[in-house]
Amino acid sequence: MLRLIAIVLMLVGIIVCAQASWLPAKAWLSQHLINASWQQAMKGQQLKQAKQQSKSSKPIAIKPWPWADTFPIAALDFQRLDKNIVVLNGGDPTTLAFSAGAVVPFNQTDTNSPFVVAGHRDSHFAFLQDIILKDVISLTNAHGRTQLYQVERIDIVDASAAQLALPADEANLVLITCYPFEGISDNEDERYVITATPL
Repeated sequence: MLRLIAIVLMLVGIIVCAQASWLPAKAWLSQHLINASWQQAMKGQQLKQAKQQSKSSKPIAIKPWPWADTFPIAALDFQRLDKNIVVLNGGDPTTLAFSAGAVVPFNQTDTNSPFVVAGHRDSHFAFLQDIILKDVISLTNAHGRTQLYQVERIDIVDASAAQLALPADEANLVLITCYPFEGISDNEDERYVITATPL
């Protein structure tokens, strides 16, 4: 009887440990799959451009896993902070659960309008609190072209008061996350907005 109880307790312990490690394991795996799909898209884009001798071809969209409803469209590199992140297409909750996402309709990098990226303050965009004015951010788009941006503004805005004013004719990089970074605020509508201009 004691042996049976010990076996049952051991099995319960194994199940509890497996459940506790499931989310971190899923997060780790998803980041590797997202990065791999981005690298694969970049290699495919280079081959495509070499064959066509054209940089205006449609970018290659490779899903990180077969049932994903999104795909990588850009990569951001924050050199001073030694951080980089692959940006997925879309700003819906499912996409933001796995990485930062480019918000529709501001998800085009080859236009003269803003490129807006949202992410969670407690995961993928937690490091935004360490960004300072004049930081340089590198954005590589789905065509493999890189553009440098410099941080010019950091604002805390109330998203419930009005829609975020984005000049439609400025090709800025805009990063958005919830605020404050730690703790709970009385106002759940506060957003931390970083605006970077092209160099």
